[in-house]
Amino acid sequence: MAGEMRGAWIHSPSGIEDKRGWDATVKALAENGYNALFANFVWAGCADYPSSVVEPHPSLYDSDGNCHDRLQECLDACRKYGVQLHVWIVVCNLGHRTPEHVKLQLEEEGRLQLDSSGEKSTYLAPHLPANQNLLRDLATEVVSRYPVDGLHLDYIRYPGSKYDFSPSAREAFEQSLGRSVEHWPEDCQVGGRDFDAFRQWRRDTITALVRMIHDAVKPLRPELQLTAAVYGYWPGAREGIAQDAEVWVTEGIVDALCPMNYSKDVWEAGAWLRQQLRIVDGRVPIYTGLANYMTPTPDELVAQIADARKCGADGFVTFQLRPEFADNWLPVLHDKVISEPAEAPLGNEPRLQATWAKPPRKFPWRLLRFWLRGDRVRCVVRWPSGADDVSNNSLKISLLHNGIPMPKWPGRAMRLPNGALRLEFVPEQRGYYRWEVRWQDEAGRSHAWRSSSRFVR
Repeated sequence: MAGEMRGAWIHSPSGIEDKRGWDATVKALAENGYNALFANFVWAGCADYPSSVVEPHPSLYDSDGNCHDRLQECLDACRKYGVQLHVWIVVCNLGHRTPEHVKLQLEEEGRLQLDSSGEKSTYLAPHLPANQNLLRDLATEVVSRYPVDGLHLDYIRYPGSKYDFSPSAREAFEQSLGRSVEHWPEDCQVGGRDFDAFRQWRRDTITALVRMIHDAVKPLRPELQLTAAVYGYWPGAREGIAQDAEVWVTEGIVDALCPMNYSKDVWEAGAWLRQQLRIVDGRVPIYTGLANYMTPTPDELVAQIADARKCGADGFVTFQLRPEFADNWLPVLHDKVISEPAEAPLGNEPRLQATWAKPPRKFPWRLLRFWLRGDRVRCVVRWPSGADDVSNNSLKISLLHNGIPMPKWPGRAMRLPNGALRLEFVPEQRGYYRWEVRWQDEAGRSHAWRSSSRFVR
């Protein structure tokens, strides 16, 4: 299977919590079909490597005062077993791992968010230049020191709808508004005069933070895969925590998204994923985030992975890697859904552009963007400008039905004069269809890409 992300989130900076270490942790993933690790080495207030930007966590120091480098230990194990390493940064949240004296210092400096009643939070205020510079410097430190495969942004948001009402937030918002807020915070709450403008200012602030990190790390490592963990229900996230994932995709400031579609229910996790796939429409990969801690047995997680493949996800990331999951769940997943090897997608993989023809409009309900069996379905695939030329000799095209390549598909592929591909087929079964294109570039490197999916009734 080509180009499927199979990742696991892990909070522990030293591997699975029973002290088995990074070598055994990564080996267990690799032997059971996983190809990526999203490991948490950075919080907004501390790091689990010898950082010069924030304090290394106290647990890194041994009795002689030497500072251990947990990130390098993990990277060495990942390289040994052929597993991608994506460094997981908790962006705004100081969380439980940041030492208390660091939290106190940031509070005294006025760098934390406040709620509408004036209560402090443990979240950095994202509009403050001092916090922005801190987060940018953390990101660039990681990618310049360590040849990791990806940088993964988490908690890049507000803690909730009633934040940030700190004095500095008022000043920044009024500056963007061009006038004073007459009644603070009432005018910025539901029903207030400036409610909509305040919500948009919060969204713009978080988007600017994503953009700043993107613009800082990409010149250093163009091949790096910049991903973000986002809420599953995007309309609610846009309003409640100012996380506007669709804008990030449109601006091109993320390489992939990991929506946290956490549910014990296959239907609910799948419903969120289908909504996300419709919005993104193939512009970036979607690696659906699945909560193994919520599913009673491995079989429910197996069903969620199978459903995600069927409707067109580019992979999955499970939360999280702990002893029970490693020992008892990984072998089940391997036997039932990930026994076939798969390469993890690369950050510099050319992202082709697929334009699906609209379904026939014989009836009004056909405007819902699906086809019927017997329709002729067309799709035009274009290579992005600047991509290496693709020869017909190396080109291999497959049609996937419910995530499974069809051994023979009822259609044809045609090269257009402009170099694009026109693909068409007549579906005989209902389900989700998407194209897979494999090729070699001029340097002999192999690539694999999959289009967005379309549903046939």
